[in-house]
Amino acid sequence: MHSVRGSARHGSPHENRKGVIKMSYQGSYPGGPNGYIDAEYTEVITPQPRSKGLHILPRSTSSMMGEVMEEAMVLATHDRCLALLAKAGMEHTAALSMMELQFSSMTPQGAHRYSEIVDAYAQKAADKVRRW
Repeated sequence: MHSVRGSARHGSPHENRKGVIKMSYQGSYPGGPNGYIDAEYTEVITPQPRSKGLHILPRSTSSMMGEVMEEAMVLATHDRCLALLAKAGMEHTAALSMMELQFSSMTPQGAHRYSEIVDAYAQKAADKVRRW
C-alpha cells in the first residue's frame, strides 16, 4: 500500500448564483512517476428543493387564518358602508331641516308639510341604517 504525501487540503465552500455549493479538494495520491499523483477535484452539492407544502403552520391552520382574515375584511367593509350610509342620512336630514326652517319662515302655511317631508326622509334613512 502506498502512503499519501501530505494530507488533503480543503478549500472554502463557494456558492454560485444557482445555490450550488462547490467544495474544492487538493492533495497528493500514490501512482505518479515520483510515486504520487497531484490531483484536484470539485465536489458539487446541490440543495434539495423545498416542498411547496412546507410552511411554518399546518395547512389547516393557515387556511383557517385566511378565512378569519377574509371575514374580518368583510366585516370592516360592512362597517364602513354602514357609517357612510348613516353619515349621508344625517347630513341630508340636517340640510333638509335647515331648508324646512327657511321655507317655514317664508311660507308659514306650508310648515307642517315641510316638517312631514323631512320627518319621512329621516325615518326612511334611519330604517336603511337599521336594515343594513
